[in-house]
Amino acid sequence: MQKYQYINTRTNLGRLTGRIKKARRVAVDIEADSFHHYFEKVCLIQIAVGQDIYLVDPLADFELSAFLDVLADTVIIFHDGGYDLRMMRSSFGFEPRSRVFDTMLAAQLLGYRQFGLAAMLDEVLAVSMAKGQQKADWSRRPLSEKLLAYAADDVLHLAELADCLSAGLKELGRTQWHNESCQWLVKATAVEKGQPDKDRQWRVKGSRELTRRQLAFLRQLWRWRDGEARRADRPPFKIMGNQQLIHLALWAQSHPNTSLNKGPRLPRHCTGRRFTGIETAIARARALPESSWPRPLKPPRAPRWSAADKELADVLRDKCRQIADRLGIEPFVLAPRATIAVIARERPATIAELADCGPMMQWQAKLLWPAVKSVLGA
Repeated sequence: MQKYQYINTRTNLGRLTGRIKKARRVAVDIEADSFHHYFEKVCLIQIAVGQDIYLVDPLADFELSAFLDVLADTVIIFHDGGYDLRMMRSSFGFEPRSRVFDTMLAAQLLGYRQFGLAAMLDEVLAVSMAKGQQKADWSRRPLSEKLLAYAADDVLHLAELADCLSAGLKELGRTQWHNESCQWLVKATAVEKGQPDKDRQWRVKGSRELTRRQLAFLRQLWRWRDGEARRADRPPFKIMGNQQLIHLALWAQSHPNTSLNKGPRLPRHCTGRRFTGIETAIARARALPESSWPRPLKPPRAPRWSAADKELADVLRDKCRQIADRLGIEPFVLAPRATIAVIARERPATIAELADCGPMMQWQAKLLWPAVKSVLGA
């Protein structure tokens, strides 16, 4: 029996929009195609309204603006909603205007040690989830019944899970902690990504070991790969892997008079125009004067740590661990290690200054402040 309704017509989308408008809340998940495309996009939006599940196909031939506008004014339940919100923002410009309830954040605040959706459903509701479709190409049409059923399962029990976790938060007096955490999540996902650093983006893992001459070849080959990935709308690693790029750069530097035909084995699809593109990239790198070769990156300057700072950080981490243990949560939920390090260096004199050290949420700062104050003598 079909447990969902597949929405790929204007009429059905209009009906769903009307239903959401009357709903108290909805559970939402998305599937995207970042594993298969350079220009990633949302390919499916799963929505649970009460006991009914709808799978909205954003690649179908209809306008989503009215639907998304109504959704933005509805309370939304996510599990680990950061990726979902970022993708919905980048694909549709979507920003929630009503409350978001993130079940993963709730689980962390309640002290669960395993807070993936499958683990949570198993532990809280004794429900098993099917696995194995995370790397499917969700942009392909038609989607199989197996994939659609898998997608529907992601929201099937989300509202029930949220109810159980919400009751736990209320019992422990942590509802406000969760509200603030979800507000921070929404704000974080609304921050626009900055432009990539053009002198860093091509420096793949392992490139620190290369000479300047070898880096010149790597940079040109990376640019070739990026252009091919964009042209084909495929992830760069499906054009050529990072280690293959480095191996090819090393070969090109050490074989100045050897034809690429006698070079390292290339991916099967690197023939014709792509083969010529690689030759061109190598030739351009070879023609560069030494003054144009990339320079190795200087390691980031580490913050100055005095012996007293390090000792103080250790004491603060121990205090944080004690508070977290008393609350039954993981220390990182209260304060990440990096935040503790900033506190040790900055030595805040007020709770407001402490909140700026992370920055930290108000509930975190209030819980940590007495310990920080006693250690620092503020």
